[in-house]
Amino acid sequence: MAQWQGRLFLTPTILILLLLTIFPFLFTLAMAFGKVSFEGGALKITLIGIKNWGRLVYDARFWNALVVTLKIVSLSVFCEYLLGLLLAMLLNRRIKGRTFFRVTFLLPMMLAPIAVGYMWRMMLNDTRGPFNDFLRRLGFGTVGWLSDPNVAMYSIVLTDIWQWTPFMILILLAGLQGIPRDYIEAAKVDGASGWKVFIYVIFPLLAPASIAAIFLRSVEAFKIIDIIYIMTGGGPGLVTESLTLYGYSVGLRAFDLAYGATISFSLFFVVLFSSVLFFFLTRKARRISLE
Repeated sequence: MAQWQGRLFLTPTILILLLLTIFPFLFTLAMAFGKVSFEGGALKITLIGIKNWGRLVYDARFWNALVVTLKIVSLSVFCEYLLGLLLAMLLNRRIKGRTFFRVTFLLPMMLAPIAVGYMWRMMLNDTRGPFNDFLRRLGFGTVGWLSDPNVAMYSIVLTDIWQWTPFMILILLAGLQGIPRDYIEAAKVDGASGWKVFIYVIFPLLAPASIAAIFLRSVEAFKIIDIIYIMTGGGPGLVTESLTLYGYSVGLRAFDLAYGATISFSLFFVVLFSSVLFFFLTRKARRISLE
């Protein structure tokens, strides 16, 4: 009886979650395979099969946005993991002011992405930004951080690294603190150097935390739109336009809701495929290492 009462209390929450997730999912899916029109002030969806998807295949701007998104995700997550692992290793030591540094390093992650975008947009300003002012004082030429097509994407990556490296630090530090000290001490007693202890003891035991951190951060990075919208608007040209920003531009600016929904679902499939591939490769790598 108590079990059924517990389920009864959970029912309203489950229904609300279903309404907030399943209905929008199915509605967007219907738009991706249909044509949206307005009749008498009401939205009407007419199913047209895979015409929207055929249009997507020949859309050069879509493929450009996909490549840009993959580049941003791969560069930012890779750098965030390396930097996060290094800082987590340092914070895991008994250093003076360790608590202060732990709190300080987590502050960027707590800021709103819009605020971060405006902050870095001002700092990277071509004429009045402190970055170029510092270069001028050193006698170097200025850099078009947000206006140079060869640099703009890396400015986006730099901003993302600054904000989300703390996320990596948080998870990896928790993973490091969960490693039994006995394993490390036993390796040192056997004569293993600090590097070998890291490679053969710490890093393998940190694998679950590493996989979780990389996976969660990658999924979130695929949806990047806020700092790009604020800092470059997808420019110069289309060199920083992500899939999410392209879907927003098509669906809510050009008001082509059906094609915007198709772009959104393409991102869903890209993330799904990348996730499956990631777990397959990590599982295979762990199986090889155990053998």
